Amino acid sequence: MLKIKSVSKQFNSFTVLKDVSFNLEKGEVVGLCGPNGSGKSTLLRIISGFEKPSCGKIILNERDITKAPVEKRVELGLSFAFQMPRPFLRMTVFENILTGCMLRCEKEEAMLKAEELLKLFGLEKLADEKAINLSQGELKLLELCRSLSTEPDFILLDEPFAALDRENTKNVRKKLKMMKEIGAGMLITAHKTRILEKLADETYWIELGKVRRIEETKNQGDSS
Repeated sequence: MLKIKSVSKQFNSFTVLKDVSFNLEKGEVVGLCGPNGSGKSTLLRIISGFEKPSCGKIILNERDITKAPVEKRVELGLSFAFQMPRPFLRMTVFENILTGCMLRCEKEEAMLKAEELLKLFGLEKLADEKAINLSQGELKLLELCRSLSTEPDFILLDEPFAALDRENTKNVRKKLKMMKEIGAGMLITAHKTRILEKLADETYWIELGKVRRIEETKNQGDSS
């Protein structure tokens, strides 16, 4: 289980997150929706280790990782997919995926696993293409594939539908459903709740740094 316990974040006198708490089970998808500047990305960066909370704790599988570096969190089963994909641009698609697989496996086994992931995400025809040459939709799929390559228990996905057209949005949604079936727990941020319908098991709304279950916002004018 991934537990976010009373997390707050301040930048000087500005409070970004206020006493945020919720849990994520393995195999569960939790949506975190809200407008720009609401604290979604900041919370994901805190959970993943790129930012430190002002107070509160992050517990991963009963282990306190609040002060653990990013690399240790990956080793312990946490993965992060950036809103703007960050592959190794001069490496091929296959090499990008292989890099993550080698965290868990010896090279021969990792190569087989990377090939399987290529097929799962429909990227096999791009295996030898350098990441710098990919389209935005292809980069999004590569980012999802890379996030799964380290065999995580939990994946944090920051705006996976951002900057995508309708067809690519449908494709990414399909791949996220597949990832859920594989058994990874996922925390997904989005501007609107509608895009996570039939995907998220639980959805929260974040605004002004405060997080509430979506049911609690329906009587407060949630326009999603």
